[in-house]
Amino acid sequence: MSQNKSPNIIKYCVITSTTAIVLIFISLIPISKKAFYWNQCFKKTFKWIDKYEMELKNWDKASKESIAVAVCNGAVYEPKFKKK
Repeated sequence: MSQNKSPNIIKYCVITSTTAIVLIFISLIPISKKAFYWNQCFKKTFKWIDKYEMELKNWDKASKESIAVAVCNGAVYEPKFKKK
């Protein structure tokens, strides 16, 4: 191998690895946004349950957190009753 090829290989490796890292970070942006909004939903829901929901006032913290997780995941909703 000649002396000129060695620096070119190193330069190529640095460029490709840097490009790969940048692309990975770009692909993580939507995931981090979703995580941010989910965390905000969880905090606000837990505070609301802890402060305003009187029927759950005596429940322990883990149970309230479980309900907040379900709400933020979309598992809990207010049903609409159909009239016959």
